[in-house]
Amino acid sequence: MLVSAIVSRTAGWLASTRAVASLFAPLSGSRGLAGYKAPMTPPPDADRMGTADLCDVHLPDPVDVTVPRKVQVCEVGYFNDYGGKKRFWGPVSTVRCFENNPWVRSALEEDGKGRVLVVDAGASKRCAVLGDMLAEMGAKNGWSGIIINGCCRDSEDIGKMDIGVKTIGTHPLKSSKRDKGLRDVDVSFAGVTFRPGDYVYADGDGVLVSSEKLEL
Repeated sequence: MLVSAIVSRTAGWLASTRAVASLFAPLSGSRGLAGYKAPMTPPPDADRMGTADLCDVHLPDPVDVTVPRKVQVCEVGYFNDYGGKKRFWGPVSTVRCFENNPWVRSALEEDGKGRVLVVDAGASKRCAVLGDMLAEMGAKNGWSGIIINGCCRDSEDIGKMDIGVKTIGTHPLKSSKRDKGLRDVDVSFAGVTFRPGDYVYADGDGVLVSSEKLEL
């Protein structure tokens, strides 16, 4: 009886071992790992124009290889999202100012034509150069988004508007109106340079800048 029990248990163990081994058969033996094909990455969604898809297509080289790259990637974590539109893109128009916003207003009064207003406000955290009235004006006039190296205010209201808004933070105090600043000049912040006529692509993952329009 004892021998029969041992033989029975051994047979059961061998059967279980063979069953487990069969699961790994495609990855072993003569076929090996070379025969294994990883699941394919889903094709990029051209309607979405996500920054991750754009990076996959237009930045194909490994990140640790030093090569010329035609697309710039903004420093991660530099901006916060405040607009109601989280994904936006378009041609760049710029303003350079510091704690004054007359050119921001003047720009947003124009027909946006799907552009993105990029404002270098000197990274000031002493006041806001954008509020709900200017953001609403931009949305109504067809601006796709606003990216500011500075602060906005009325953030809860801006969050309900159909426009993208990325800034470095919020501040309840409005800016001054004495110094207009400069319009449509090169501006640099977040580790990249924005030039008038460039294309910018933004979403929850980050911000990309390209000298030419990107396609998926």
